[in-house]
Amino acid sequence: MDSALLARANFDSSSYDAEKEREKAEERERIFERYTQGRSRTDDIEPWEEPNFSHYMKKDHYGFIHEKPIPMEPVDKKSLEKKQIKEKKWLRMVKHWQETNRMPEDLKSRIWKGCPDSLRGQVWPLMLRIREIKQSNEKQHGPNMYERMKEKARRKSPDIRQIDLDVHRTYRNHEMFQLKYGVMQQKLFYVLAAYSMFNKEVGYCQGMANVVALMLMYLHEEEDAFWALTSLLRGERYQMNDFFTPRLPKLFRCLDHHMVLRKKFIPSVHKHLKKLQYEPTLYATKWFLQCFLDKLPFSLALRVWDIFLLEGEEIETAMAIAILRTFKKTLIKSTDEQLNDFMCRLAESQLDEEKIIDNLSEVLLDLRRQRMSHLPKPTIIEEIKPSESLSTLPSNKKVKKKKKNRDMNNGGGNTLPSMHMTSL
Repeated sequence: MDSALLARANFDSSSYDAEKEREKAEERERIFERYTQGRSRTDDIEPWEEPNFSHYMKKDHYGFIHEKPIPMEPVDKKSLEKKQIKEKKWLRMVKHWQETNRMPEDLKSRIWKGCPDSLRGQVWPLMLRIREIKQSNEKQHGPNMYERMKEKARRKSPDIRQIDLDVHRTYRNHEMFQLKYGVMQQKLFYVLAAYSMFNKEVGYCQGMANVVALMLMYLHEEEDAFWALTSLLRGERYQMNDFFTPRLPKLFRCLDHHMVLRKKFIPSVHKHLKKLQYEPTLYATKWFLQCFLDKLPFSLALRVWDIFLLEGEEIETAMAIAILRTFKKTLIKSTDEQLNDFMCRLAESQLDEEKIIDNLSEVLLDLRRQRMSHLPKPTIIEEIKPSESLSTLPSNKKVKKKKKNRDMNNGGGNTLPSMHMTSL
């Protein structure tokens, strides 16, 4: 090929790349503008998206809208008084915690007994250390970090299309996220978009939307949810970052470690599941990826999250074993179809929450005695490049990373391997 033809080929290639970038930029701006405008009467709205009076009859305590009306439960005066006394004790503890910035000595015992739902919005930010994390990052990188990341995402994020798709399928059966382009969908979109620029090692990965939506249910302010996500992914206590980096390395480490623990602590269940070739990938993927969200009744998932935010990542390891131990008799008698049906229906089942939490406590103690509550360290570790992430956490060790190799799907975002999609 002579020099003229080579130059022409390079010019055509550059023109094509420039055109594709222009199209992506235009699409990104269109999506951002829809969320900026918010809900409109001209939107293509499905009938189920429009709230009506009947929805209030079908709404549960947590804001989820069910297909049938929920029966009114009679008010138990003694239970109500007991609940009020409990909330008053928690309020005094939280007030002292906020004033002294010191974790109360009796917090652990109270969390394991259950945090009042009305106070999670005050307790979770304290356990996540949102204020300290925000101050630490802005001290190092400048003020208004969240707003700057939102603006940067509008100009540059490659993940906007995938974020937009996932926002519209996240907790649509919840009153906060039911309205298309409603206030809470706007907040969810902005937090995920901003974080895709803030933590470039992760960008955006499917699975993050539900976690952020949970934070928004209780923290309400989108910037608080942003810093909560920072704490969950980069905090030493939780270390969820590698659940969402390309190839999801921590997820596979969790699944492998779960297999080891299953064999050691519940051998009869392990033997039966092994015989049926019912591998952890078929039931535990979302257990680990989203800390049991959508795979347990919401009230129980909240209890698990209370304890997870207090104790850290070892709760996921212990809870996975606790579930199998709790339902041991059912599992060892089940066929593969019955196992799959049982796991799929677990979130809709009436479970003895106190029994499961007690089992979780026992399993955690067993794992700690055996020094098996934490995952084995990754075999390949590289230092994260300074340009990969801006997030800085106070009093944390240097963060590690694996080799970056981003999967792309629908214009951006890390996606779950196809082998796991059925279990989500």
